[in-house]
Amino acid sequence: MSAKTILKECSLFFGLNDSELEKIVGMTQEKEFEAGASIFSAGDSANDLYVIEEGRVAIQMALPKTLGYAARRITVDVVSKNEIVGWSAIVEPYRYTFNAMCMQHTIALSINAAKLKALLRDNSVLDTQVMKGLIKILAAGLNDARQILISERLLASQE
Repeated sequence: MSAKTILKECSLFFGLNDSELEKIVGMTQEKEFEAGASIFSAGDSANDLYVIEEGRVAIQMALPKTLGYAARRITVDVVSKNEIVGWSAIVEPYRYTFNAMCMQHTIALSINAAKLKALLRDNSVLDTQVMKGLIKILAAGLNDARQILISERLLASQE
């Protein structure tokens, strides 16, 4: 599948025309990761935004050791085809806030964050479209988190 087709099917870039997508295609590089590989870790400088072409990626956060529980990682989301990981690459302070671990062999388009930020800074129409896409993605994630919290609270109240 071409990079342009992959970007076109990603909700972050919905609404972009072919010439706008071509500008972003020029910033991409296809990368492959084996199952168990880390794409990035929380706290790392967010130099790339990834669009998943194939595979599944666990978005994880570290939980510190507390009250007799060992430190551990928990999966807060699973990202797959046509979804993004690493949106911190275009949002200040440009540091990843979670860990991204491949659950299976994964192919992703890596978009150079510095080039993408420069393009967005220089093109307010394109910036607005991409930010609208990002807001939709983040809103869906918040809704999912809210549903999980409600479910957990309901279960806890029934005990």
